[in-house]
Amino acid sequence: MKYSIDIQTRFCDLDGLGHINNSVYHSYIELCRVKWSQDILGFKPDGKNQNMPLILARTEIDFLHQGLLAHQLRVDSHISYVGTKSFHQHYEIMADKLCIVRAKAVLVWFDFENNKSAEIPDSMKKRILGKI
Repeated sequence: MKYSIDIQTRFCDLDGLGHINNSVYHSYIELCRVKWSQDILGFKPDGKNQNMPLILARTEIDFLHQGLLAHQLRVDSHISYVGTKSFHQHYEIMADKLCIVRAKAVLVWFDFENNKSAEIPDSMKKRILGKI
């Protein structure tokens, strides 16, 4: 199941050469990940980690083309793997019809009270896989 959001590029996202700074792409995929977790998993962050039992364990980003202020950006994401305690979310950042970035995040289900990873509940696995 694909999940997408549109991104409004801001002038402050640019570097001295006029392209979108490489560090900003992390914010773009984070925004997609948070909106996905709210819309698909039903999480409502409360500032105390009570309602969002996920941590980001890893990201990787491949920069394929330059992003510019004039581009209309969209972040497309999908889940490629669901394990016992973690899952992988892949992203493509599209500038008009050109893929300019490919990225991957490893997300871990987390028990903040005991400060350790936890098994993903079956009900959440179904949501992650788009089966609800």
